[in-house]
Order: sequence, then C-alpha cells, then structure tokens
Amino acid sequence: MSDLVSNYKILKEHNLIVEYHTGFLDADSFINFKKNISLDPLFLPSLNYFVHLKKVTFSTNLEDIDKYINFLEINSKVFGIRRVALITDTPNQVVSTTMFKMLQQNKAQSVEIFSTNESALEWLNSKLNKKEILDVLATLMLS
Repeated sequence: MSDLVSNYKILKEHNLIVEYHTGFLDADSFINFKKNISLDPLFLPSLNYFVHLKKVTFSTNLEDIDKYINFLEINSKVFGIRRVALITDTPNQVVSTTMFKMLQQNKAQSVEIFSTNESALEWLNSKLNKKEILDVLATLMLS
C-alpha cells in the first residue's frame, strides 16, 4: 500500500490537468494514479499537466523511473502530445524529476521543472493567474 495521496482537476477551458500530490511517491502508485486520470470523461490526450510535487518525498530509484517511462511510452497514444510542468521544492524532488526528464525519450512530451507556480503556468501558456492556481491547489489539498 502506498503512502501517496493524489488528486487532480481537469480544466478543459485552460487545456490543463492540475495534479496535487503529497506523501511518499513510488512508481506503482503514480502509474495507477495516471491510469485513473485517463479514465475520467473529461480527459483528453492533448491536455497539458501542472504537477505539484512540493509535498512529496520520492521513494524511487533509477529502475522505478524507467518503469514509469516505459508505462508512458507504451501508452503514448493515451497521453498524447503535451507539456508537463513539474513543480518542485526539495533536492529529493529535483533529483528524481531531473532524472525522469533526462531519461524520457517521448518526444511528444515536453517536460520542464520549476520552483514556482507562476513560471510553470507561463511555460504552459496558461491564462490562469497566481490566485486561480492557488485556489485550485487549495481545493485539491482538501479533497
């Protein structure tokens, strides 16, 4: 059983999925979470991702990162062409997300790592402002 708690909200009008994670992240729990998102009736393969990881401790190694990358490659038609903004805060988060970014070969997916919500939203070309994203994240924290 995983200690990862994950919630998301699909904002079709912003072409965006906002994810909020807390706890210990391992490959299997993250893969299962991604599978659940893809079953949402609002899900589209072209949606970009805003992934808030600032409350996560990665319980991963290189093998786990490869497992997640393989999952994405096998399911590339499901997850489509998109931008993925990973929002991090600690060295543990930066190391794991950087390894993922360096190892992933999916050219349909562009990944960047950010320390602020604003810079991530700007890179995603989102019209959401700071207050709006904080409101969404607050809602997801309480879910």
